[in-house]
Amino acid sequence: MATGSASGAKPPPHDASEQVSLIHLRKAEREIVWLRWLGMAGWAFILWRGDAADVPWAWGIYAGGVAYTAFAHWRIASASSVLSSARITTIGDPLLVTLMCLVTGGIGSPFFPFYYFTLLAAAFRFGWRETVGLLVLNSGLAVLLHLLAPGLRTGLAELAIGVFYLAFSTLLGIMLARWAQENLDLAADRARALSIARDRARALLRRLIRTQEEERKLMAGDLHDRMSGHLFALRQGADRTNDAEMSAVVESLSQDVRAMMNELHPTVLDELGFCVAVEEYVALQRETASFALHLLVDPELKNWRSAADAMLFRILQEALLNIRKHAGARQVSVIFERAEGNAARLRIVDDGRGFDPRVPRPSHFGLLTMRERAEALGGTLEVSSVPGQGSALTVTVPRGRGCVKKITVYLIDDHHVLRQAMAEMLGAEEDISVVGQSGEA
Repeated sequence: MATGSASGAKPPPHDASEQVSLIHLRKAEREIVWLRWLGMAGWAFILWRGDAADVPWAWGIYAGGVAYTAFAHWRIASASSVLSSARITTIGDPLLVTLMCLVTGGIGSPFFPFYYFTLLAAAFRFGWRETVGLLVLNSGLAVLLHLLAPGLRTGLAELAIGVFYLAFSTLLGIMLARWAQENLDLAADRARALSIARDRARALLRRLIRTQEEERKLMAGDLHDRMSGHLFALRQGADRTNDAEMSAVVESLSQDVRAMMNELHPTVLDELGFCVAVEEYVALQRETASFALHLLVDPELKNWRSAADAMLFRILQEALLNIRKHAGARQVSVIFERAEGNAARLRIVDDGRGFDPRVPRPSHFGLLTMRERAEALGGTLEVSSVPGQGSALTVTVPRGRGCVKKITVYLIDDHHVLRQAMAEMLGAEEDISVVGQSGEA
């Protein structure tokens, strides 16, 4: 069965898995560091309360525990290897507990339950094998405590109960860790699926936008080819008959056809460039707009031409249409200026009612379309708005064609012919890059 990845070029599976594991391990270590500090606070309370306070070694071992905790914190906070730090503390934690139990009553010590926490921490940091290995170590240390610190409460029965609790803690930790990992994996799978679906939807939208622009251009060309001859014949007939009324109708019809052609695909955009097309469009909008419309063009951009012009013009059209429909503005400014590098910035600012860009609305589909147009050019689109304080839309595009982000796909299928056919089909798409294929899942 064929599957695909919509991320970057496929890394070796083991390397990717190890990277994810290290990220989770570092996060777990940072949280365990604070739990270790909390444990030190608990130890201080137990000693201060009077349990084993008469043992001189107890406070000395506690001071060593604080130093050990600070050392572990420093290693995690620094650029030290998180894996080596985790291994050191996995062994160091039960050894520290053993030292404290050794001078405070052996298995009956109030510090003995801290063994359970070391097992739970290991279960969440590592797999079940490492946790079982730590169980063996902790059980051995419990036997050592039974032999070295015997007392009234540390008979064989107490030893057996202590080992049982250690085993129970191990099992509980493994079960909880596995359950948490399964939920993390499920969430990661869903996130990947959503990311792939989003990338596919955006690629589809980019293709729809490109197809729409091509269709607009074709329709404008067809309208010109079919109507220009008829209008010319009508104008000649009106001139021959000196019919002023017909001449006026023909002239009005010609203007309507030119306006329709400019809406579909402004010819001035191809002939004279983006700035002239914007000046004509803004002048036309001023005649019917309910707001004052201002245009500011950087003199250095008067001769601006790029592959982005058509889509940039569409963004301007869509933005002004949205302002007409929703903004209720009195003043609108269109600003075309230089940006960093060989790029330009188009800003449309209004003093309308504004909105909250973080709240999705059905009417925001126009913003999505404009954003996709900008990203298809290798540019960016930013919207800033506050309810009651107007809004500003900023589009930044490179002078060149830009770098469109492609969906990268790694094909996996055990049928060679089908895999090859899919590779050829996907490779023909501009928005998709096939980075590799394999016959084994």
